[in-house]
Amino acid sequence: MRQQTTNLPQTLTPLERLLHEKQRVTVECELRKIKLNADCAYIQAHAGSLLLSGLSSLLFLGGNKKQEAKATADRTATAAATTQPLGWGDFLAIGKSLLPVAWEVAQPLIMTWGIKKVRKWFSRLLFPKKR
Repeated sequence: MRQQTTNLPQTLTPLERLLHEKQRVTVECELRKIKLNADCAYIQAHAGSLLLSGLSSLLFLGGNKKQEAKATADRTATAAATTQPLGWGDFLAIGKSLLPVAWEVAQPLIMTWGIKKVRKWFSRLLFPKKR
């Protein structure tokens, strides 16, 4: 059986205990909702820098010496499994996972380039230059 974490009098009826538990859970949900909204707002505001810092840390292994020393200390302190340097397969996996993002970026550029080419072709077809 679960122990109660609040100081409730033992004379409460089961219904009163349920109502108190419901109120506690509601307050806890609201607090978590506020924290989650703040985290989402931070991610939206800093999405570009977060993405670039994550990619740069993956791609450029030779970084700052202080960060490298801290990472080494953290690895030895937590006795985590040793990490291996990234190989070609890892870079291909990263590239494969970034293809949808690259396609989303490339689509407007390709459409704009295509529309300009078609417009130029139609203008040459309909209004030929007189020499």
